[in-house]
Amino acid sequence: MKRLRGTLPSNAPHARHPEPLGPAHRDGWDPADDGRVWDVCVIGSGASGAVAADRLVRQGLDVLTVEEGFRLAPEFGNPELDDMCRTALVRDGNGGWSDEGWPWTTSNLGGGTVFFGGAAWRYEPFDFDPSALIDAGDLDVRWPYGLAELAPYYEVLERRLGICGGVAEGTSRSTASSRGTAHPPTAAAEVLLEAGTALGYQPFPTPLAINREAHGGRSACARDSLCVSHQCRTGAKADAVSAFLAPLAEHPNFSLRTGVRALRLEQESPHEVAAVTCLDRLTRTVHRIRARSFVVACNAIQTAALLLRSRGSHAPTGVGNHSGLVGRGLTMKLSEYVSGVVEAPRGVRLSDPRVHTGPFSTISFLDHYLDPDCPTGVGGLIYESKNDEPHRIRHDALELRIETILADHPNLDNRVRLSHHTDEDGVPSVVIDYTPDPRDLRRLEYMTDKCERLLRQAGATGIKHEKSGFAQGSCHLHGTCRAGTDPNRSVVDGWGRVHSAPNVYVVDGSFMPYPGGLNPTLTIQAHALRSAKAVAEDLVARQTVHV
Repeated sequence: MKRLRGTLPSNAPHARHPEPLGPAHRDGWDPADDGRVWDVCVIGSGASGAVAADRLVRQGLDVLTVEEGFRLAPEFGNPELDDMCRTALVRDGNGGWSDEGWPWTTSNLGGGTVFFGGAAWRYEPFDFDPSALIDAGDLDVRWPYGLAELAPYYEVLERRLGICGGVAEGTSRSTASSRGTAHPPTAAAEVLLEAGTALGYQPFPTPLAINREAHGGRSACARDSLCVSHQCRTGAKADAVSAFLAPLAEHPNFSLRTGVRALRLEQESPHEVAAVTCLDRLTRTVHRIRARSFVVACNAIQTAALLLRSRGSHAPTGVGNHSGLVGRGLTMKLSEYVSGVVEAPRGVRLSDPRVHTGPFSTISFLDHYLDPDCPTGVGGLIYESKNDEPHRIRHDALELRIETILADHPNLDNRVRLSHHTDEDGVPSVVIDYTPDPRDLRRLEYMTDKCERLLRQAGATGIKHEKSGFAQGSCHLHGTCRAGTDPNRSVVDGWGRVHSAPNVYVVDGSFMPYPGGLNPTLTIQAHALRSAKAVAEDLVARQTVHV
């Protein structure tokens, strides 16, 4: 019998690690905890949830993290996991609908960081206030704070994660500062470096959360495996599990429950959520988890869906949906791959597996990030993006594969909403209602032309384009619980605090009023670290009032 995509069964072979991460971790819910009240319940264990939990535990708070997915066995790969993840309804681009929408990066302990390439960018100053060039109609694209406010949190994370590479200090683009010696360029990156320099570009090493040298109790990169299709074997890549959750699993103030899905938040007063109702996916039992504060870190699609499901007398259209904006303004970044081949340079043996393994990107270009010749004047990033699927790796020529990424215009009509149909857990299915803006499609065409120009300068032949499928779901999700100072035009404030439920904080990419044109992981983590400070201070203030 063919198993439908969308269900990760608890008994799936090798789907999860049989051993817990540490004393704090167990699969499923422990009924002995039914009457307990935590200081903070963190929903989601990916990039932002792990950072928030780490900060809150080390502030002395009693923290519970619930994660719908399971811990993965070391040999479990991204393609196998994708086949087991729940999908969503999505526009198919031809006026109809498909059930192949992608509402995750991945669904597992550590979220998408377990399979991300490690790209760790600081956002550019423009990304915090693009209003001079970006017109999003009724949506305010200005962040409620700027780069200077987030910079200290970037610095903490760059040290913690051991970021290697980035723009050199003292250059015109020093915001993505290097915190360690960059990884050596791949053979393809060396060819791209020469071509880009000939075009007058200023190439630099891609900033990566991957150890070149041992750091933070994690090994150096052995460059002996692929980063995106496989889990890191050595812990060199600073995913959420190795960098945050594994150390926390030994801490007495921390509890981690995997295989526990948050179904809805329960707002029992005009300004406070009292509990989250969760499903134990192993026993199929429902439990009510109480906490003084809640940190929501599910991703911009799953967080919006959770809030929209959380209806009650004090939140008739969902928790935080006082402005009608929960789920609206979904942005997923446009992207496309362009590739070609060249003869292998002297000394490069394509039969050597190490030519193809190691970091997925070691060279980047921001020369067209703001470009007056690009439609709207806003271009994007170009960077190396090695093929990470073993069966597609070329051994007859050196492949030059690059990707362009650019921010999309927020639009009220691009949104996450709930279907009238239910999923296997009996809750409304997710609908991704997204149509690319024609302005953005013209910008994407401009940027892919620049990619072609770079490859032709490198002498590449057989140039081809590969669609990323960003409109069906993306690894870069933002905007569905947008931040702002006006509660009538936003869902959360600058700290991620929900205006109409101030003991709930959104710390994933949902908060972003503008998505920025770079990989968002480090920026989302910096926001989560900043928000965790506010959660802790708020709990102390409330405790003082009660005393």
